[in-house]
Amino acid sequence: MDLFKIIKDIADFIWGPQMLVFILGSGVYFSFRLKGIQFRKLPQAFRELKNSKTITGDGNITPLQALMSALSGMVGNGNIAGVATAIVAGGPGSIFWMWISAIILMATMYSESLLGFHFREKDEDGTYLGGPMVYIKKGLNLKWLSTAFAIAFAVKTLIATTSIQSNSMSIILKNEFGTPQLLSCVIIAFLTWLVIIGGLKKIAKTTEFLSPFMTISYLIGGLIVLSINSDQILFALKQIFFYAFNDFHSVEGGFAGTTVLMALRYGAARGAYSNEAGTGSVAIMHATAKSGSAVKQSLISMTGVFIDTIIICTITALVILTSGIWTEGLNSTALASQSFSSAISIGNWIVLGASLLFGYSTLIAWSFYGEQCASYLFGDKIKVYYRWLFCSAILLGAASDAENIWSLGDLLNGFTVIINLIGIILLSPIVIKLTFAKEL
Repeated sequence: MDLFKIIKDIADFIWGPQMLVFILGSGVYFSFRLKGIQFRKLPQAFRELKNSKTITGDGNITPLQALMSALSGMVGNGNIAGVATAIVAGGPGSIFWMWISAIILMATMYSESLLGFHFREKDEDGTYLGGPMVYIKKGLNLKWLSTAFAIAFAVKTLIATTSIQSNSMSIILKNEFGTPQLLSCVIIAFLTWLVIIGGLKKIAKTTEFLSPFMTISYLIGGLIVLSINSDQILFALKQIFFYAFNDFHSVEGGFAGTTVLMALRYGAARGAYSNEAGTGSVAIMHATAKSGSAVKQSLISMTGVFIDTIIICTITALVILTSGIWTEGLNSTALASQSFSSAISIGNWIVLGASLLFGYSTLIAWSFYGEQCASYLFGDKIKVYYRWLFCSAILLGAASDAENIWSLGDLLNGFTVIINLIGIILLSPIVIKLTFAKEL
């Protein structure tokens, strides 16, 4: 009996349509219970972000650093390859449903961040510990469930996140420059170690620079392409809205066409994957922010979904759709790269640089998430050992076939999402009480 086949089969079942319904359903639930907070308070959320340098309170890093660190974990190759695969699998209409899922899940992100901040506690080394494992234990008094979350999350981050990101990055470097994958993984591990060995404050300082730099650089490249393809933008937008509700019948030889159901499925799924709402990861980072208000910090966290999906993913989508080559059989990063290159000669370098920076920033942010879960289980003395193990596990990305690791990662990630969503739904009365007790 093949153990990895069993893992893959279970993971495929967990991440079936029912998971998408569960994730989006939580967003709809919180949207109604919080009276459309993502609409009512989005301007306020960006004002809080703008004024975040003046916010004071207990914590380890500034509210802005918390957001930038969270964005470093959110903004990844899902913003490039994920968008491309959504368009190929679901057609232009998938982007509309990606937007809808992001808008809905902003309420979920707000809720889990609020609970993470409200129930946070201080570690022995002074670092604030928050997230699903803490609010499930303290809010629901279900220590066994919080322990299950922490174990699954720590193991998934240590084994799957490390190797998946380094595998993707090393493949890119091998294809572009012929660099041996093991050498690439060693370099990636060393660069990651340089940052994470310094702990949260070093991570925050790095991501405070890296996250805006990589995001703005990518957006500038995308906007240059769109300025060149400006005559196709309106047509691309019409395609997005029309094929969100109509089947796409391709006239191109390399594209079979899509249905509305496929557009909904792939658009919503890729949106949820990209912005991480419902996983509980972002709540771990925002729990460390220096702020005196759980509500204000949670509003700031909500802007991360908007930036990640509504802005960055949209730029990728429009570049691909205005290129006119998305029906020619290309997919994933290759499609995005060719779409950029069709307009400007350095387009492939933009995608290459973004893929590497996005992957690197994900490693940095997620090392902290896994470390915090390990600290919850074994105490803060485990942190240094976890950092070394994390960097060592990056070398696993040199394996030529990462399918088994992807399956294990999907399985563990599915467990954490289910546990977290159950937790925040059961704790929703606290979310509602805190929100409306201090209506801004």
